[in-house]
Amino acid sequence: MPTELETLSSQAAELLKATFKNWRQPQVFVECGTGFEPEKLFDEKCQSLELNQLPGMPQHKTPDQEHPVLLYGEANGIPTLATKGHRHLYEGGGILPCILPLCTAHRLGADTVILLDSGLSLQKEIKPGTWVLLTDFINYHHVSPLDGHHSMLENAFPDMTCALSQHLNSELMNALHFVGVSPRLGVYLSRPGSQFCTVSEANAARSVGADIIGHDMVMEIIMGHALGCKVSAFALATVMAPDFYSQPLTRANVLDVCRFCSNDMMRGLRRGIREFADSGF
Repeated sequence: MPTELETLSSQAAELLKATFKNWRQPQVFVECGTGFEPEKLFDEKCQSLELNQLPGMPQHKTPDQEHPVLLYGEANGIPTLATKGHRHLYEGGGILPCILPLCTAHRLGADTVILLDSGLSLQKEIKPGTWVLLTDFINYHHVSPLDGHHSMLENAFPDMTCALSQHLNSELMNALHFVGVSPRLGVYLSRPGSQFCTVSEANAARSVGADIIGHDMVMEIIMGHALGCKVSAFALATVMAPDFYSQPLTRANVLDVCRFCSNDMMRGLRRGIREFADSGF
């Protein structure tokens, strides 16, 4: 019997095919956190649909007082689905709203997944405004998106040592360098709650090898890889993690840095999407 996620992703896929004009099977799914401007990915004005129109998605606004939006169009000639904003575990609605857009994109044919979100830098050399390309992650949510969804997977026990695609990472790094963006490589730690971490929590994250800390992306990385997608993830260092002498951290500062750094990243992703499509990757 299909799981709720299988049923909802199937229904959502049919809805998107019926809603978006000039439909072509998407090759790429790009999930962007709040503050980024994925409209700049697209060749011309993209089509949009609020995520709350998908079956099973929450109807209320996010804590940022926004309705996340699903975008569809061509990015450098490649059919692409993207989100502007997304749902978070800290909203209390469970894992399904976090991974339903990705699972829907995969069902529609998108087998390349790129994730963008913000985080707090744990390392002095990773200054605010620096992009970090994830080479690994630490899941402090202590839950997995695979729980109860093994019927969707070819392998119920996927190997997470290769969850982030080295090939896709290499292609994207080359494209980003071309537009002047030079990401650092690092390990991301995802933790519960929407609150900023404490000084001791930041120190604990450093002690286990993390370079940047945030709330998101790990559920999508795990599920995307388990579904057989090629996955890359970028965390933008927006502020330094706190110490006992730092100024109070604010969400407004985080979003300002996201907006400032968004355009160059979208230019690089456009180039990368075209290049790895041309290479048959």
